[in-house]
Amino acid sequence: MTLAADPRYVGACEAWLADCIDELTDEIVTLKPSEWAEVKRYLPPQVTGMAGYYSYDVAPYLREIIDCLAPTSPIRRVDIMKGAQVGYTVGVLENFIGYSIDHIKNAPLMMLTATDDLAKLRVEEYITPMLHYSGLAEQIATTDEGNRRKTGKTEKRLSWQGGGFLIPIGARSAPKLRSASIQYFLGDEIDAYPDRVGREGDPLDLALARMRGYEATSKIVCGSTPLITQTSRIYREYNRGDKRRYFVPCPRCGEFQELVFTGRDDETGEAWGLVWEEKDGRLVPGSVRYICRHCSGEITNDDKATMLPRGEWRATATSVRPDRRSYHISAMYSPVGFTTWENIATRWLEAWDTEASRPRDMDKLQEFYNTDLGRPFELRGEALRLETVNLHRRPVYNSGEIPNETATRETGGPLLLLTAAVDVHKAHLDVEVCAWAAGGRMYSVEWLQFEGDCSQYDGEPWQQLEQLIEQRVYVGDDGKQYKIQLTLVDSGYNADTVYEFCEQYERGVFPVAGRTTQNTGRSVKEYQPFETKRGTVGYWINVDRYKDRLAASLRREWDGVQLQPPGYVNFPQDYPEAFFKQLTVEQKRERVNERTGQRMGWEWYRPSNADNHAWDLTVYNLAALDMVAVDLCIEQHEREAVDWVEFWEACKAGAYFE
Repeated sequence: MTLAADPRYVGACEAWLADCIDELTDEIVTLKPSEWAEVKRYLPPQVTGMAGYYSYDVAPYLREIIDCLAPTSPIRRVDIMKGAQVGYTVGVLENFIGYSIDHIKNAPLMMLTATDDLAKLRVEEYITPMLHYSGLAEQIATTDEGNRRKTGKTEKRLSWQGGGFLIPIGARSAPKLRSASIQYFLGDEIDAYPDRVGREGDPLDLALARMRGYEATSKIVCGSTPLITQTSRIYREYNRGDKRRYFVPCPRCGEFQELVFTGRDDETGEAWGLVWEEKDGRLVPGSVRYICRHCSGEITNDDKATMLPRGEWRATATSVRPDRRSYHISAMYSPVGFTTWENIATRWLEAWDTEASRPRDMDKLQEFYNTDLGRPFELRGEALRLETVNLHRRPVYNSGEIPNETATRETGGPLLLLTAAVDVHKAHLDVEVCAWAAGGRMYSVEWLQFEGDCSQYDGEPWQQLEQLIEQRVYVGDDGKQYKIQLTLVDSGYNADTVYEFCEQYERGVFPVAGRTTQNTGRSVKEYQPFETKRGTVGYWINVDRYKDRLAASLRREWDGVQLQPPGYVNFPQDYPEAFFKQLTVEQKRERVNERTGQRMGWEWYRPSNADNHAWDLTVYNLAALDMVAVDLCIEQHEREAVDWVEFWEACKAGAYFE
């Protein structure tokens, strides 16, 4: 009998095999990334004001997002369009890297940031402390047998036990984007990536091409604060997903709603969102609250502590693929202890003048849209349409008239002061005189052209201008009399003659020159003084700011029944068609560095040689109104800033008319 036929041997083998089978694991335990983070991730005091083990109860809206990256999730791509202070970097990017090291172990990752320096900073300031405080440091080990240090950490990659690694890289390092095959892609602030890297192409496309070796198991997460609507990567990708929004229950009525900065029902006119009180143009502390869309109950910032954990994500669109999701999260959801609703309202008031209904600062307005609302900022690149501008031609008055009865009916009061702007040419001076009502509502009064040789300041055109400034008295249809309070003369052409003309006036007539906004990283003022060659004072005018304001005013609609909106502009019915065409010549375009391809912002430009004198004159008149207000409020009344309520009250008291 052979050994294999011995019943005792066979029985022993069967028993041994049964024992082995019994010892086999009959369940594979797979943690979700959020579950791992709440057990293992520890936040030290030097990186957060909420030290301790990480909890998604603080920012519960991030739980679903990071769990899409679990190997068992069917979701392959996630795009997050976000505001600031919502916890994305820690709650998604860093936690997933820790999860990959400790739980997945063998996955190759790439984290793509705007620059190599930023990628290095992410590793040194955030990921390295996570490794130390979350007990992961001992798992960092190189798989390179030729590396004697065995640290697993270099400037180019972070490697760990199990064969996984992370490549932290900047979007401008195009050659490195082709250096490895990756399974998980972490895109950080993708709107800050350059359009192209040399001749290599789009850096995001280059990076995602590295994932073709993992077609069935790859995961992509792209997050960013959006920038400009027309060029925003994250806005484009968000719209390709299912556009999920986070709905939370009202603590008063229990109805679910998305938290928005402001909302209004088109049919009923009922408003909801943030409301507050203002005093002298400033936010009253403690007055900010949220009005529920359903019950009109008041909600406080502290109520978010109970609202957010009970919230839920809801898809609002159909994704281009079933395995793709997109999320929008604004700073309105920032956890208690981070940015507050009061901070959001304060930043809005810094960007927007509610009294004049116009931007205070276009850069701050864009920043508010991007970082607080988590939405791209739309810069209109198209030129104004002639039919839009012609809506501001008014049949109720003619050139040279001061239509106070009309202004009182349409703006709530009479016209209060006059300004003038002058555009200098070789053979003529273009002049526009504008009248102003409360709220910055403008009625253009006259568009004049003084013809003749303008090379000498005592020539005929300059004498006519002098007579206009010194002797012309405009009389309203109610008998009020006005003289021009401030005249700005463009010194871009024949500056010496302009300086000489303005020098004869102690005040009220100044040379000006236009300057475009530069991305200096500093706050840019609307205008600044300079010393002319003759030692007198002139002013640099930030024309981009005023062109933005004028374009917004010309696009502003009015129903002709209620009072005109603040900042509305009016022109006499008998102005020639050429005047209105000149208001449509300039348009905005994106400014791009021709050498690097870097986007440098937006600029106004004239695509043809068509005249744009009317546009320039109206822009300078807008600046003139601001300068009069600064003179009265700051210089005369010694206020710290312009108080527009006080300014218009002083005007109504007869400060600038008889």
